[in-house]
Amino acid sequence: MDTNRSFRAIITWERDPSNIPKDVWLRDLIVNYGEIIGKTFTGDSWTVPVKVTGFIEGTWDTYADVRFLVEEAPWHLLVGGYCFKLWAGKEIATVRIL
Repeated sequence: MDTNRSFRAIITWERDPSNIPKDVWLRDLIVNYGEIIGKTFTGDSWTVPVKVTGFIEGTWDTYADVRFLVEEAPWHLLVGGYCFKLWAGKEIATVRIL
C-alpha cells in the first residue's frame, strides 16, 4: 500500500480545534487497535498523520486528510463510514472516513 496515500475524513474533536493549523500534517497522533486493561494497553497502535483542510462553522468538526505511515497498518479499514479514535496521551477526537 502507498503510505503517502491519504483519505478524506471528518474529525470531531473533544475540544475546540480552532488553534490547530490548517494544511499542516500533525504527526503526533496515534490510533490504538486493542484494549486498555488497567493501565496497560494490549494490541497494535499506529501513528496517524492528520492534516486539517477546513473547519466546519459552528461545530468542533473539521475536514481532514488522514493516512498511515507503515505498510502493516490496517489499510483495508479505511473505507467510507469507518470511524476510529485519535489519541495524544488521551482520546482527543473521532475520525470518520468519507
